[in-house]
Amino acid sequence: MRKRIGIILLSANLVSCGGCAAVLVGSGVAVGAAAVGWQRGWLKTTIDQPLERVQRAARSALADFRVALDSEASGPTALTLSGPLPDGRQVLVKLNVVGEKTTAVSIHIGFWGDQNLSLKLLEQIKKHL
Repeated sequence: MRKRIGIILLSANLVSCGGCAAVLVGSGVAVGAAAVGWQRGWLKTTIDQPLERVQRAARSALADFRVALDSEASGPTALTLSGPLPDGRQVLVKLNVVGEKTTAVSIHIGFWGDQNLSLKLLEQIKKHL
């Protein structure tokens, strides 16, 4: 009976969590494997590369997607790139230093987020590393 109640409570908790925190497994040839999460319209993962290298790769990937960068905010441990896609949806790429050779990457496309396109952009970033 306790086990059944625990499962019901866990199920209710998962259903009530806003943001669809689905966990996907991403793979990268040059960057190692990392978990990829989707939460409230944001694709989130880490890449085992320093910020500067991920920044160059993100710029190249955004250019491949024909995103015209209209904003770039940077600091010593964080960077945000943004601009519109050709269809007008806004793209935000946030990079944060996690460790000496690890960078957190967050991608948001459009108002609600586009999971498929975000995954494609992430794969393009990895190709440029």
